[in-house]
Amino acid sequence: MQRLTVAFALVLMGVVACGVPDRQTSPTASSVTKPTANPTPKPTAPPTTPSTAAAKPTIAGLADHPCQALAHEDAVRLNVVIDGAEVPDPSGNACQWGAPGALVTLTAYPTTDKTRDPGVQQLTVSTIAGHRALLGQITHGPDTGYMIFVMTGPGQSIRLSAVGFGPGAPGPDPLTVGKNFAAAIIHRLS
Repeated sequence: MQRLTVAFALVLMGVVACGVPDRQTSPTASSVTKPTANPTPKPTAPPTTPSTAAAKPTIAGLADHPCQALAHEDAVRLNVVIDGAEVPDPSGNACQWGAPGALVTLTAYPTTDKTRDPGVQQLTVSTIAGHRALLGQITHGPDTGYMIFVMTGPGQSIRLSAVGFGPGAPGPDPLTVGKNFAAAIIHRLS
């Protein structure tokens, strides 16, 4: 009897180890959920908004991933019609959005306060969301725009360019659009 049990165990082990040849695998019965006639809803966690799901960005994080500067509700409030996309910039990574009135590009400087740069001191001194800012008008072909530098912290800053879509384009002027984006970004960094 003992030999029969050992032999049977060895045969079972051989079948388990070798498997059944030419058999297609399919999901096991326990992994397939069969629909029920009256499904009972399962409690779920309340939906999260993108800003609560994502951590607040840091200026160093924006230098690497500048499109994280705005939360979903910021984009809605700013009427973003062209989602943020990373674009090449000689100064580092940049992100560009489109909103009524302007195309806005952001570059973050985690180790430099560009508002103190001697090369931009001719720009108009201002404040945005309580932070030192420099504003300057730029032209890009027939379009007018603005360059905005904002100090975000000691030795840190962001640069935004807000270029309009040409004379008579719908939406606010590019300076207003750029200031609104800057304020939203500063708020996210705070």
